[in-house]
Amino acid sequence: MNNKTINKIEYDLRERLKELECLYNISSDIEAAENLEEMYTNSIKSIIKGFQYSDITTVEVVFDDTKYYADNYDRSTIKNSLTFDLVINCKRRGYVEVSYFENYDFLPEENKMMKEIAKRFSKATEKYELQIELEKYVNKLEELVSDKTKELGKSKTLFETLFTRAPDGVVISDLNGDIIKANSAFYKMVQYQEDDFRKLNYVKDKLYKNISEIRPYVLQKIKENGHIDGVELELLDINGNTCPVIGSFTLLDLDNHKYIEAIYKDIRIRKNLEEKLIEQNENLEKIVKDRTKDLEKQKNILEKKHIALLDITEECRISRIRLETLFKAITDTVIMIDSDFNIKEINKKVEIKNGKCYKEVFNLDIPCANCPGKMVFKEKRPITVEKKIHDDYYLLQAYPIFDPKGNVEGALEFSRVITKEKNMELQLLQTDKLASLGQLVSGIAHEINNPNAFIRGNIEIAKEAYKDILPILEDNYQKNQDLKIARLSFDVFKENFPVLLEDMAHGADRIKNIVHDLRKFAKRDEGFLTDTVDVNSTIEDCIRLVKNQIKRKAMIETNLDHNIPKIKGNIQRLEQVIVNMLINASQAMDSNQKDGAIEISTSYLKESNEIQLLINDNGVGMDENTQKQIFDPFFTTKKNKGGTGLGLSIAYGIIKEHGGRINVKSVVGEGTQFYVYLQVIDGDS
Repeated sequence: MNNKTINKIEYDLRERLKELECLYNISSDIEAAENLEEMYTNSIKSIIKGFQYSDITTVEVVFDDTKYYADNYDRSTIKNSLTFDLVINCKRRGYVEVSYFENYDFLPEENKMMKEIAKRFSKATEKYELQIELEKYVNKLEELVSDKTKELGKSKTLFETLFTRAPDGVVISDLNGDIIKANSAFYKMVQYQEDDFRKLNYVKDKLYKNISEIRPYVLQKIKENGHIDGVELELLDINGNTCPVIGSFTLLDLDNHKYIEAIYKDIRIRKNLEEKLIEQNENLEKIVKDRTKDLEKQKNILEKKHIALLDITEECRISRIRLETLFKAITDTVIMIDSDFNIKEINKKVEIKNGKCYKEVFNLDIPCANCPGKMVFKEKRPITVEKKIHDDYYLLQAYPIFDPKGNVEGALEFSRVITKEKNMELQLLQTDKLASLGQLVSGIAHEINNPNAFIRGNIEIAKEAYKDILPILEDNYQKNQDLKIARLSFDVFKENFPVLLEDMAHGADRIKNIVHDLRKFAKRDEGFLTDTVDVNSTIEDCIRLVKNQIKRKAMIETNLDHNIPKIKGNIQRLEQVIVNMLINASQAMDSNQKDGAIEISTSYLKESNEIQLLINDNGVGMDENTQKQIFDPFFTTKKNKGGTGLGLSIAYGIIKEHGGRINVKSVVGEGTQFYVYLQVIDGDS
C-alpha cells in the first residue's frame, strides 16, 4: 500500500465523521429554531460542512414557494445535484437540494445522509405546523370563552377534539391511580381498546415498568411542587411490551377533588436513532482495525526497502570504482564539500561553480544549526541527523574524507527528502492514538456529550428560574413562617439551594474539561522535543484521561515525588507512552480479578541524573519469552481483541528518541513492572 492509499483511508474516515457530525448539527439546529425560516437558514451551513467537497458545495431549500439559499448559491454554475422532497402529511410541499459547482459524484453515504435530513425537515415542519394549529385552536377557545358564554358547549366540543387528537398521550387520573379520562394516543401506546367497559388503573393494570419505584416518586414530587416535567419512564402495554416515554405531571384541584394530569411523549424514534448511532460507532471501530492491518503490510514493505538501502551503502564502502558509478545514479542529492561549505562535486546534472551547499541545496542564507558537514570536520566521524528545512524533512548523512595524514580534508554529504516517510511515521503514531481514543470514547462518549449539554443548559435555566421564584417564595414566607420547601425550612433552603446549583454547574464544567483533554491528547504534533515537561503533571493528565475506562478493572494509586526536576521533550508523545502503559496494565487484569491495582510512582536518581517512572500492576504477568518480544513491532497477545502490536513498540521508540530507556520485570500470576528512565539535561528545572 502506497502513501496515496493511506491518505485515502484517512480521508474516508474523516468524511464518515463529518457525516455523523452533520446529522448531530442538523438535529441541534432543528431543536434550537423558533420558526421554519430560522430552522432552514441555520441548517444550510451544517449541511455544507457534512460533504466531502464543502468548499464547492451549495444548498437550496424551497418550502411553499419560499426559497432559502446558501451564501455562495449560483444556479448558473451548478454541475451536479441531489434533490429530496419535503413531504408533510403525505403532501409534497417543497424540496431540499444540495449541489456541487464542479462535476464530482456524490458518495452513497452522502445520498443516505441527505435522505435522512429531508425526513427530519419534514417531521420538524409537520410538528411546527401542528403546534401553530394547536395555538390557533387554543387562542380561538380563549376568545370564545371570554366573549361568548353561550357557545360554551361548542368550545367544550373543540377542546374534546384537541384532547382526543393530541399526538402525545394525555391522561386524567385520581390519586388512587384510577384513570378517569385518556385520549387515543395513550390507548394506542398501551394497546387497550378505548371503549373497554372497565376502567384502567396504573397500579392494578401495571401500566408502568418498575411502577413501585416510579409512582411514589411522581406522587411525592407533584404534592411538593404541584408539577413535574421530564420524567423518563417506560409504559407497559396489554402484552407486557415497553414503550419509552417522557412524562409531565400536573396536580389539578377540580370540585374539591384532586386529580393528576399526565402527558406522555413517545420517544421510541429517538431511542431507535440512538441504537443506530451506537451501531455506526461500532462499524467505525471495525474500519480502524481493518486499516491497521493495511499499515502492518506497509511496514513490512518499508523494512525491506531499508535493508536494500543498507546493502547499497556497504557496497559503496567496499569499491571505489562502484562508488564512482553509483554516485551519478543515486537518486538522493550527494555532494562533496570542503571546510568552508563550498561544493566540490555534486551528483545532480546542474551547473554549480563554487556555490555554498546550504545556499544551492537548501536555499538558506547561513549554515543550518547542527550542520552535519560542520560536525564531521570537528568530530572526524560519520554523522547522521534528521532536520526540517522549510516545509520538508531531510535525512542528512555526512562522511569524512581523510588525507594521507589522517586529517579531514572534505566531507561527503547525502541529502534525502524523507517528508513522505516522516508523515507516514506521524500517521502511524496518530493511528495508535486513535486506537487508544477509540477504546476511551466507546466507554464515555454516550454518557458525556448529549447528557452534559442538557445538564449545563438546564442548570442555567434553573438559576434564572430560582431568581424569578425567590421573591414569590419570600412573600409567601412572610405570610407563613412555617413554609417548607423540599422538607427544609425556607431559611435553610434559601441559603443552600444556590450552592447546590453552583456545585452542579461546577461538575458539568469538569466533564467539559475531560472532553477538552481528550481532544488535546488526540491532536497531531510535529514531533519536536522542545517542550518543558513536568512529568508529574503529565501523569496526572493521563490518569484523568483513562480513569473512566480503567476503573472497571483496577484502582489507580500514585506515589509521585514532587521534587523531581523538569525535562525537555515532547509532552504529547510522553502522554502517549503513559496512556498506552496504563491501558495495557488494566488489560493485564484477569477477567475474574476483583482486587486489580495499578501503582504509578516517580523518583529522581541523582547518581545517573535520571527520572525514574514506575508503573506496577498485579495482573496476570508475562513469561520470559513474551517479555523478550513485547517491544517488537506488531507483536501482540491481544489479536483476538483488536490489538495492533504497535503500542509498546511506539512507546519504546518515543523513550529512545528522548534519550531514555525502558526495562520490564514480570512474574506470571503476580504482575508486571515497567521502569521508564528519562535523562535530565543540565539546565532543565
